[in-house]
Order: sequence, then structure tokens, then C-alpha cells
Amino acid sequence: MPREPTRSRSGLFAPEVQLEDITTILDDTAVLHRLTLFVPAGKVTVLMGPSGVGKTTLIKHVVGLLEPDGGTVRIGGRDIWESSPEEWQEIRKGLGAMLGGHSLYSTSVFGSMTVLRNLTYSLEALGVPANERHERAMARLRELKLEDEFDQLPEKLPAHAIKRLALARALVADAPLTVLDEIDVGLDRDHAAAMLDAVRDLRDRTGCTLLITTHNLELARSVADNLAILVNGRIVASGPPRVVLDGVETTEDFDRRFEFSDGTGPPRLEDAEAAADRRPPVRPRVGSRSGADAQMAWIAIAAVALIAALFIAVKLLSGGVP
Repeated sequence: MPREPTRSRSGLFAPEVQLEDITTILDDTAVLHRLTLFVPAGKVTVLMGPSGVGKTTLIKHVVGLLEPDGGTVRIGGRDIWESSPEEWQEIRKGLGAMLGGHSLYSTSVFGSMTVLRNLTYSLEALGVPANERHERAMARLRELKLEDEFDQLPEKLPAHAIKRLALARALVADAPLTVLDEIDVGLDRDHAAAMLDAVRDLRDRTGCTLLITTHNLELARSVADNLAILVNGRIVASGPPRVVLDGVETTEDFDRRFEFSDGTGPPRLEDAEAAADRRPPVRPRVGSRSGADAQMAWIAIAAVALIAALFIAVKLLSGGVP
């Protein structure tokens, strides 16, 4: 049963996120297998793991970009992959996100809009009054050291500035659920510190639910209420960071504790395929044609075939076809 929603300090309900029995196969490789993760409402959950282990894949499941082959993803108790397009739009309005990887976070900014307009446009779409948009947008740009570039187009910015702009867009909405992927990658020490301060400020300002992926041990210790470790397609440890990272001081310590000591190895394709087979055979994607629409399409095809058969039968009876 879903828990009672937590009202964030912004006045909106901060939802919990539940991933249950998630299995994902990409290019004949089992990426995630029977994975379960709980992200409590109004808390900061940090997800860590080796590069290429599937953290971004998991994030794509949460934000509605990639459907898992098995399992369920619930936001506020609602299965997003069983939601209607209208229900998904309602969920999406309460979701702020930045995806990792240059090709991903660069697509989350509008190239035809200035840095400032990228943020005020988002606030306008959310219905924020005009007299508040500029102040809120500039506050986020100052946090991320972008105020001097407010009138620039993204194409004029270096890659690390585009990433900070994408982060500013994710933060400016003060969304009840904010998802930030690979938040520290590609930033130098000064800009990483600014990013960390901006995330802390969002947490303190709104009390939202935060899900963050990172390789940064300092960030995990600084902001996480809960830390989860993803290795070999599953969560191998979770809990308060002081407990999970007890005795871990360096990335080498982290690898020895979690990656190299996990004796199960990567999930086997045949096991993942068996888990994926448990999914119901008809499961329309968010925003796609519904199962009823697909059924109507097949009925239409059958009707055309029936009409053609009747036409041929009439011709045969009337001698019109030799």
C-alpha cells in the first residue's frame, strides 16, 4: 500500500518512488535484474555504482523515457507505465529532471533561447506569475555561476556550462520530485562545489523528494539521507551513508567493498529473459496508443479482409471472375 504523501515546503506533495522487481535487457545484455529500490518521500536518495552499471537506465525508467522489460515503477503509488497519457502528464508536471551524458543533458536545454529564457520559459509553462519568473530564474543562475551568461545562447557556452544550465532548468521548477543523473561528471572543483550548494539549497528550500546518481563520495555523504549501491544489475547495499560507507574513504575502498567483492557477477541473459516473460503480454507505453486503440486497429483490418472476401464471393456467383 502506498504511504501517505508528504507535503514539501513548497506546498506540493513530495511523492515516494518505488521500483519493484525491475528487469531490463538492452542489446541482448541483461542490465538490471529483479532490482528493487525505494526512494522515500521528502528525502534525498543517492544512487552510486561503477560506470556503465545501469544507473542512467534506471533513471530513464523513473522519468518515463524507457520502459523496463519486467517489474513496476511507481511514483506516488501510481504505476507510470500503466498510466494513461493524461495521468502521465499530471505526474510529469511534478517532476524535474536532468539526465547524464553530454548528448542527454544538452538536449534538455532549448538552443534557440537564451540562458535566462530557458529558465523563465519553464516557469511560464508551470504557471508561475510573471513577476516571480525573473527573480527565481536569476537566483538559480547565480547559484550555478551562470548569471554573467544570462543573455547568451547555449551554443556559445562550453560543455560544463551547458550542463550547469540543464541543472538550473531542473532546479528552477522546485518540483516535488527532482531526479539528477551524473550530477558531478564534467565539472571542475569550483563548479562542483556550486552544484553541491545548489542541491543543498533545493533540499532545504522545498523539502522535495530527490533521487541523485553520482560517483562523488563527498556528495553522497553531504546530502544523502539514504544511499543505495547498484552493482551487477541489483541493489547490493542501502541505508544511511554513514553506515553504508563506514570504512570507505577512497574510490579504491568503494570498489573493494562493493564491486570486486560481489561474487554473483553480472546477471545472466537467460535469467533476465525469464523474469521479463512474467510481464503481461499487452502493456502500452506511456503516451502511446492504448490497448483498446490497438484492438480497434485489428478489428478494422479484419473488417477490410471480410469485405474483400465478400466481394470475391459475389463476383464468383455472378460469373464475373473466371
